[in-house]
Amino acid sequence: MLLKGTRSVRHKLLLVVLAATLAALLVTGGSMMFYDLRTYQQTWVNDLSTQADILGRASAPALTFNDPKTAQENLSLLKVRPQISAAAIYTARGVLFASYVQSGIVDPQLPALPDADGSRIDGKNLVVFKRILDNNEILGTVYVKARYALFDRIKDYLGILVIVMVASLLVSVLLSSWMNSVVTKPILAISDVARKVMESRDFTLRASKSTEDEIGYLADGFNGMLAEIGHRAEVMEQSNRALEHEIEERRGVEQALLVSERRNRTLIAASTSIVWSADGKGNFSEDQPSWSAYTGQQRSDYQGSGWRTAFEAHDRNAIEIAWAHAVNAPEMFDLELRLWHGKSARHRYVSVRAVPVMESSGIVSGWIGTVNDVDDQRRAEDELRQLNVELERRVTARTAELESANSELEAFSYSVSHDLRAPVRAVSGFSKLLWEDHADQLNDEARRKLGFIQSESRRMGVLIDDLLAFSRLGRQTIQRSDLDMRSLANSTFERLQVQHEGPKPEFRLGPLPRATGDRVLLEQVWVNLLSNALKFSAQREKPAIEVGAISDEKEHVYFVRDNGAGFDPRYQAKLFGVFQRLHDASEFAGTGVGLALVSRIVIRHGGRVWADGKPNEGATFYFTLPKEHASGVS
Repeated sequence: MLLKGTRSVRHKLLLVVLAATLAALLVTGGSMMFYDLRTYQQTWVNDLSTQADILGRASAPALTFNDPKTAQENLSLLKVRPQISAAAIYTARGVLFASYVQSGIVDPQLPALPDADGSRIDGKNLVVFKRILDNNEILGTVYVKARYALFDRIKDYLGILVIVMVASLLVSVLLSSWMNSVVTKPILAISDVARKVMESRDFTLRASKSTEDEIGYLADGFNGMLAEIGHRAEVMEQSNRALEHEIEERRGVEQALLVSERRNRTLIAASTSIVWSADGKGNFSEDQPSWSAYTGQQRSDYQGSGWRTAFEAHDRNAIEIAWAHAVNAPEMFDLELRLWHGKSARHRYVSVRAVPVMESSGIVSGWIGTVNDVDDQRRAEDELRQLNVELERRVTARTAELESANSELEAFSYSVSHDLRAPVRAVSGFSKLLWEDHADQLNDEARRKLGFIQSESRRMGVLIDDLLAFSRLGRQTIQRSDLDMRSLANSTFERLQVQHEGPKPEFRLGPLPRATGDRVLLEQVWVNLLSNALKFSAQREKPAIEVGAISDEKEHVYFVRDNGAGFDPRYQAKLFGVFQRLHDASEFAGTGVGLALVSRIVIRHGGRVWADGKPNEGATFYFTLPKEHASGVS
């Protein structure tokens, strides 16, 4: 539309030259600026990601051993990078572990929680998050923030582009001013040449100069324009070839960086205490300062394969075999050997690790390894092992002594109880005969005393029977079988209730899991616990007894609860002792052996017993049985 409104050919040519020049500059400048900015951003992201990865691997031991000081020292090295304004290391839980802020920055605005792996542009800053991994375990996150001078770079590019455009337009205006405003017949020849140039893209064609007037100048200018375009095309082609060469070189640099990164990662993975490196055949060819500091070997001593002489003579064969396998099938290996320690002048146990450095072609270019001193740990393990052996010997001896003492005590209790039965029966029998034959000859006081002798002899007989049962329990073999505990508890309660003379209690029987044990002994447990519940709740207006159970992963917990007399929790430890009573015999009958039998039976079955209660608020007695071989709920 602008050309249609312009009558002058001179103006038209001027506008065409200016438009072409402006378009070429815009396209070329925009393309170069887009490519440079894209390369600039990718280079920064790769640089910060590599920096974050190196920081993460260098700080992995500090995170493992909770050493924020070492992590802080690693971050402080970033002061040599003035573009990096802030950095931080977070733990696996997202807690800030260590941080770095460039001098002069008041508010670094460190994130409260780390993001996932990746990068983003935050205003005028470029932010990178990188996970810290060790054996596929997340130890923490590295955060790095750097100044991203993208907008300054765009501003510079735009300034240069404006200057070049203005200069080019000025030159175009000057060239176009030479053209004559009058176009005559020779313009057709110029037009024909222009058409051929457009069709063939051959910028070597020239328009013939037929006159010396303005049209001749126009032909010269047209020919000059063709020459300039041809020159620019040649320059552009050379620039493209140079650009392709630079791209190829950049790819080579990136490949070298990848190789270096793999080597550094391998070194970090292997490094612990003493770090060494060898060629593909396992020979030392470089300086090994940490090796020399530990072993005392000089470079002439450890050069080549001489480093192996530092190991104890009997261990050298093992390391030779390990290297032979490693060279044939390259893979990391660990050995525990004895290595000469220069400062202590003796061989110490060390852990040797070697990691192959693989090229992209799969060839081993070298080895990187570490040596960790484990001599103190080895000695401590030996001492601990000896202590364990001695402790096991003492425990075995003590157990044998206890078993012997228990056996003697049980035999003594059985013998005493058995020997007491005959005298007690004689006292009971003769007192009964005395009552039957001479009761009418005795006064009231004598008959009262005789009755007291009979009742106490009967009580003594019951005590002796309970003591015999308690002593026999230690020698009785457990006959294990699968038991329906709910049926066993229910039948026991019904049998006891028939014999009970007090008020009928409210009996609540919940689901009980099945158990494995001796039917006779476990039935005795239910008898003793339920009879106690009936006895101690008999004085209540509405006695209540509840039987239930709960289970966990290892055992079943059974309980018997009543609302009876209860007991003082201060004397809870006496409940399961022989002949231990917390109530007067005149108030509640009994010998004090029943709960002791319960405790002994349950312990022999691998369980536990305990009780809870308060005076006049009832009591709950618990016992456990292991889940072994038991299943289901009754």
